Amino acid sequence: LDRRQRQMCIRDRSNPAFVGIDLAWGERARTGLAVVDSTGSLIDSASVRSDEDIDEWLDRAARAPVVVAIDAPLVVTNATGQRSCERMVSKQFGRFGASCHTSNLGRSWFNPPRGATLADRHGWDIDATRVGTEQHPVALEVYPHPAMVALFALDRVIAYKGKAGRSVDARRSAFRDLIGHMNTLRPLNLGASDRWGVLEAAVDLASRQVGLDRIEDEIDAIFCAHLAWLWHHDRDSMQVFGDRATGSIVTPMLPQPR
Repeated sequence: LDRRQRQMCIRDRSNPAFVGIDLAWGERARTGLAVVDSTGSLIDSASVRSDEDIDEWLDRAARAPVVVAIDAPLVVTNATGQRSCERMVSKQFGRFGASCHTSNLGRSWFNPPRGATLADRHGWDIDATRVGTEQHPVALEVYPHPAMVALFALDRVIAYKGKAGRSVDARRSAFRDLIGHMNTLRPLNLGASDRWGVLEAAVDLASRQVGLDRIEDEIDAIFCAHLAWLWHHDRDSMQVFGDRATGSIVTPMLPQPR
């Protein structure tokens, strides 16, 4: 199938969609979006900003998702401090450099969380214990760093994020490492995606931080879409930290020591 045929196929109810969203906390930053089909193959991805842009893209590319994996808090009820699910993830993955950021209602951008309003607007159930369907889709909160540690059996997170003191060369090298690992995720079928080729080329061509910033969220969204697909097709390989009442985060399980 060429790209246009794959996009048309996703609208067929016999081929449900699985969506990944790297959701910015506000509309000034970029939000990454991606969708895979029932086989796990990447169909489309993009980077947008506003809620209107998100809704328009979802209506075009992923009209009837089954599972939506969102890298952003969906449930925040604590006035201060960290959520219980954040502490749980940090306890298991902190030694890999994959501790959680802190979410609480004292931060205006979590009161309410943008992820919660997005899920409510689209009618996605945010109960991570449910099995999603096209008639009753489910949204999961995910966190790429620990998920990558688990899926790729890493000793340490891949340092592709923009941080003070991290050079363009160092980030470019880290992105190439990440891309190499993601190319091993066979269900994504990234070699057949024109858009993935564009993102790979953008890494090689980036000479400034902004060039890498432009693609970071979209690549994260593609990884999140794979997590959405895994949740539906290989539930036994996934674990849930937390609960529906106070917030939950879904990650793959760490490999068992040999």
